[in-house]
Amino acid sequence: MTMTHQEVQEVRSCLTNKRTLFNYGKDWYAIQLIKLFAGSSCSISELKRSPFASLLQKESVKRWLGSLGKKEITRDDLALLWPNETETYRLTLDIFDGWIQTSRRGKNAYNLVLQLNLHGGEAQFMDRLINKREDDPFEASYHPIHQGRHRTLAWARIDLDWESGQALIEEIQNDRIRYVKEFIEESKDCNDQEMLWYGSKLPIQTIVDYWNVRLRISRKIWDEAMLSATISFLVHELGIRKIYYHTPLSAEAYKSEGAEDAPRSIYTKLPRKFCFKPTNTPPSFLRKHRRSQQQTPFQLLVV
Repeated sequence: MTMTHQEVQEVRSCLTNKRTLFNYGKDWYAIQLIKLFAGSSCSISELKRSPFASLLQKESVKRWLGSLGKKEITRDDLALLWPNETETYRLTLDIFDGWIQTSRRGKNAYNLVLQLNLHGGEAQFMDRLINKREDDPFEASYHPIHQGRHRTLAWARIDLDWESGQALIEEIQNDRIRYVKEFIEESKDCNDQEMLWYGSKLPIQTIVDYWNVRLRISRKIWDEAMLSATISFLVHELGIRKIYYHTPLSAEAYKSEGAEDAPRSIYTKLPRKFCFKPTNTPPSFLRKHRRSQQQTPFQLLVV
């Protein structure tokens, strides 16, 4: 049984008519994961024996927890902490029906899409720069981007199964960072003040400033922020605490297209940072959808 259109619509109602803001700063995922593990309280020694022990090796985490000056930390203690420098994003939900890129087969196979969108100031800037929203050259219309005014920084595609209480993160991806970076690289060989980019004539220095100022934080943390928002949404909004993530091998085995072009680090370094552990047992709802009978390792986070 695949994830149906109706199921995705029901989940989308979680964010319907909500102004859902998400604040994120570098390495903040570590504190968010510690909060999930700690519950109402836990000791530092318990953390050292937990699946999240590697988080304690990060200098930023040492500094944050050290500022509390306690060996036993509570939910209230952790609420006192805050990232050094943050960006505010807007979360929206959408539907993905490009079944050829989903792990479960069938023309009625749908994914839930969680979109991490840039804030209102960003929208105002882009509105002044480009007359029509649909002409924005820094995103691809064939990708699951937010169709409203706010530009999508990144998105996560998610498959989930209510019966087993499991979710699979199919992919995490962005257009904007990659396309702006490509523009700047191409502009180095341009002798004019403006450059034509996918139908839009853009002032080069304005885009360079956009990269260096407006995207300064986001270009460094977009993947962390996207995965952190995804885990938070699955746990707090949907009550799912068993979360799978593809490896390069499982993505190749289960998805017929799309996985080969994704940066390898998105399937390797990023989930490792978040304490996902290798497992040879796939999500239970995928066991009938494997293209190959060989074992294909996944990554699993239980929070």
